[in-house]
Amino acid sequence: MALIIALIVAALGWAIWKRKLTAAQLPPILLGIAGAFLAARGNLLIGIAAIGIAVTWYRGMTWRLFGTRAKQSDQYAIDKARFMLGVSRFDNAEYIRERHAALMRKNTAETGGSEERARELNAARDLLLQDVAARSRQSPD
Repeated sequence: MALIIALIVAALGWAIWKRKLTAAQLPPILLGIAGAFLAARGNLLIGIAAIGIAVTWYRGMTWRLFGTRAKQSDQYAIDKARFMLGVSRFDNAEYIRERHAALMRKNTAETGGSEERARELNAARDLLLQDVAARSRQSPD
């Protein structure tokens, strides 16, 4: 039992240290862990109620702390654009332009390319260049 508690404390400490969790998120997480412990020890009704309260509390908190799904969809669009162009988050604007130009050369009418694909590639390039510019403004260099 002491080993499980030590592992939970270590995992929560690591998550806070890596900024995956905030201190405000700890109470509902601890309530959920306590509920799971109670349910495993035979107090099923109290344990499930505690887990339900913890989930509701945590979800409400994360909506307040991090906003709605808009931020997730922005990141999803950036990841999709990176996948489409075959670049990583570490690539610079010049490499993004090179990859875009190479893919546009392959997307010609002779090779069966389409205007729709060209629009998607252009939108992906524009989004990634905006992301690179935003990240360069945020960097302390």
